[in-house]
Amino acid sequence: MPMFKYVFGPVPSRRLGRSLGVNVVPLKYCNFNCIYCQLGRTKHVINDLRMFYPPEDIIRELEIAVRTRDYDYLTFIGDGEPTLYAGLGKLIQWARDNQDKPLAILTNGAKLIDENVRAWLSELDVVKVSTDAGSERTFRLINRPHREITFDKFIEGIEKFREVFSGQIWTEVMLVHGVNDNEDEIKRIGDALSRYRPDRVYMMVPTRPPAEPWVKPPTSDVLMNLAKVLSRYVNSDRIFIIDYIERGEFHIDRNDPVNSLLSILKIQPMTVEQVMDVIRRNNLDMDILDKIRSLTKEVTFNGIKYLVYSGE
Repeated sequence: MPMFKYVFGPVPSRRLGRSLGVNVVPLKYCNFNCIYCQLGRTKHVINDLRMFYPPEDIIRELEIAVRTRDYDYLTFIGDGEPTLYAGLGKLIQWARDNQDKPLAILTNGAKLIDENVRAWLSELDVVKVSTDAGSERTFRLINRPHREITFDKFIEGIEKFREVFSGQIWTEVMLVHGVNDNEDEIKRIGDALSRYRPDRVYMMVPTRPPAEPWVKPPTSDVLMNLAKVLSRYVNSDRIFIIDYIERGEFHIDRNDPVNSLLSILKIQPMTVEQVMDVIRRNNLDMDILDKIRSLTKEVTFNGIKYLVYSGE
């Protein structure tokens, strides 16, 4: 089986089941610099579209992956913000024409103010956006966006997309203790959500090591109370609380387990136990764990040990 550079998984997803990922942006090229980001601080804060990789190279991998891997969703994602990739529209169209599983993207939503990006994403089945704030002040505090991006323009872009999109918009609201986990801010977030009417709202808390070490999740009691407040703006049957780590099997290439694991770790930290489980299930030598440890750093968050990719 060939080694892939852009396609990884499938990996277990809290929202998408077995998600076959397509990584279209290099590490930490993003238009946000979120305080809770599991990939660390953004090193390249940009807001212009760039052709990071030749689309043909990604399509060559996809041609193999969609025939040989069992997945529920084909998901566009990035080591940064995927809608900054200028070749995204071409990839989405290829995926629509050449495989029959639903298509998703995990995006912060800030580039939906761009008409071309809205047109690309309108071909998808699920578009996951983020709304962690309901005001300019909190938006800048928690998401730390590129200077060109204002909160009003951010929400306006998602509103315009809602008008043309026939698929599902799912929203993540990441709650951070002492930043946006108060009733007033949740009411403002509710007002923002009312403007674009998401089909689902996932109330999240940081479960992996965040970019800023002081970031902590709110307590379970606070989370439940805030969900009740948000239900005044969004039907309660559309609100889902996620405060746990994904469970499930990670797919790797047994012929190249180290690089396969690194391709996942570039997107999300894994617990030491998760990495050990992958090694055991594939009947691999436990020495692989030592190799992975030499290429990552170990971080403890909420009492759990994670391996975090720290390369370029």
